Amino acid sequence: MVSFGPICHDGHSLMQTLPQRYSFALCGLLFLMSPALAPAAKKSQPVPSNGWTLQATGEVKWSKITYAGTYLYATDAGLYSVDPETGKPLWSRDDLKKVLEFSVEEIAGSPALFVADNTGKINVQTRLLAIDILTGENIWTTDRVKGSIVDLVADYRHDAVVLFTVPMPAAKSKLDILALEMPTGKVIFESSLDDKADLYINEKSGKFMPRHDLNGHAEPVFDEDAMYVAYAGLHKFDIKTGNLLWKSAFDVTEKDFKNTNASPVIGKDMVYSSAKGVIRGFDKATGQLKFTTADFGAGVPEMVLNNGTLYGRMGGVFFEPTKREYHVKKPFGVVAVDGASGEVRWRFDGAKDAITNMHIDPAANVLLIADAKHLIGLSLDASGNKVKEAYKIQLEWKNRSSTGGKIAKNAGKFALGGVRGLAKSSPSEQDTPLAIVPRANGTLVVRGKQNLLAFDPKNRTIAWGSAFKAPGLSNFNKIMTTAAFAMAYAESTHRAATSYRGTMENDWANRDRQRAMQQYSKAMSKRYSASTATGQYAYMLTDVDTADGKGPGIVGVNLDSGEADRELYFKDREPEYVVDEQTGMVVRHHKGGGDIIGAPVK
Repeated sequence: MVSFGPICHDGHSLMQTLPQRYSFALCGLLFLMSPALAPAAKKSQPVPSNGWTLQATGEVKWSKITYAGTYLYATDAGLYSVDPETGKPLWSRDDLKKVLEFSVEEIAGSPALFVADNTGKINVQTRLLAIDILTGENIWTTDRVKGSIVDLVADYRHDAVVLFTVPMPAAKSKLDILALEMPTGKVIFESSLDDKADLYINEKSGKFMPRHDLNGHAEPVFDEDAMYVAYAGLHKFDIKTGNLLWKSAFDVTEKDFKNTNASPVIGKDMVYSSAKGVIRGFDKATGQLKFTTADFGAGVPEMVLNNGTLYGRMGGVFFEPTKREYHVKKPFGVVAVDGASGEVRWRFDGAKDAITNMHIDPAANVLLIADAKHLIGLSLDASGNKVKEAYKIQLEWKNRSSTGGKIAKNAGKFALGGVRGLAKSSPSEQDTPLAIVPRANGTLVVRGKQNLLAFDPKNRTIAWGSAFKAPGLSNFNKIMTTAAFAMAYAESTHRAATSYRGTMENDWANRDRQRAMQQYSKAMSKRYSASTATGQYAYMLTDVDTADGKGPGIVGVNLDSGEADRELYFKDREPEYVVDEQTGMVVRHHKGGGDIIGAPVK
């Protein structure tokens, strides 16, 4: 989900950025092909032997690696794009000054970088720009946006982007809706959601003047004809006209906790919603409420429909923006309900101290989760409230050495106790599994803040496991918890984007903006071909001991072998950094200004 937030006093909108995802490295030729665009920064300083440096135009306010693999950063002077492998400027937009991080967002699979330019403090007027992420040129702009953007959602099925806005900043508000063609910005429909929705505090806004947006709600979903929105109950809109087809208004907010509800799940004749631990089933055509389940706890943040049974994950780790902390919420388990009646077929409450997302293995007829101690395969054939564990495998974390043998000092520090030892500590100190991430080779990666393992579901064996010592960095727990969830979210987002890639390319080819999509698709194909050939890595913060120094740094764990064969030392104990997950390039800057530094984790 992409979500813009309300305005700041300087007139700019706020937007919650997504985790780092997919990227490719651009060659310097693209910069030479755009002579109309000024250089992004002053002339680069001599490139170090293991990377590069670049003098920014001022203090870097924020930075990110884009889907396209470019390094995007902002100063008060403008918005800039750089090739993260070489440090060469790609483009600059000096007309977009003091752009906040929340005002810029992108959509996986699209060449457009969206920038919200707001004017006014009370009666907000917003201009939305779609910028070519590779060249920095405008693809289109629109002045049809009402108020401040609080969410922006991709409709891949129809190659559209849907904006939700509020007339002025508020913690609870009615929503205006604007749907645009993604290639052209042409208005598809305008509508509204009159039942007021709760807005969450955006954690990237100031502590003393917090801003609100819809990030933290279940993401809207689409089918051939409709959009289902779960911000204030469940509302069904016609995707062509924006007409409200039916609605059921109810409270969906579990205190201040984010992402406690699953996105609506669409079946053949039914659509399902979860809110505050309760699952509801509606007739898809009429909106008639068919069933309401019992309250299953703090939240059902994930639902999967499989062969007429709806599976819901109970509990998990949720973010509380008011305290800017992650919290564990029980009970941990899985509930299976009949998709037609809502009757509970079985319920598993045996997860201990943690729970990951669910993964269904249709070949084995198993639903897989991990808790603090085990990988647990639950048989999909269970019935009569009786849970059947197809298998239960103890988690194992093993010592893995680096190329130079230095990381081995820190790897596997928790191997003896594994997560079993960690589970005895307080929830904030535990390093229990947070996510299961499927890989193209059929293995599953189980990830925590400081541990990784690979599981082969065919042989039901753990291929490898690695654990790393936590470095002495402030805000470490939040950084790595976010990174673990981002890894899983990135994979699911990638699948959603590529599912409709062919349709999107055809739509763009029929427009006068096809060049942007063609360049983007070519670059992405090159990017992923290269990353497949070199293997995939996960990057973990830990203490390293390198030729450059000893202390906090980052290691790259090869997901094929589990070996930590890449490392980079941070000379700064409070690094401001981003990682290109595909190339292993780390780009960092220092607070207050100075050089931007790019170097590979090698």
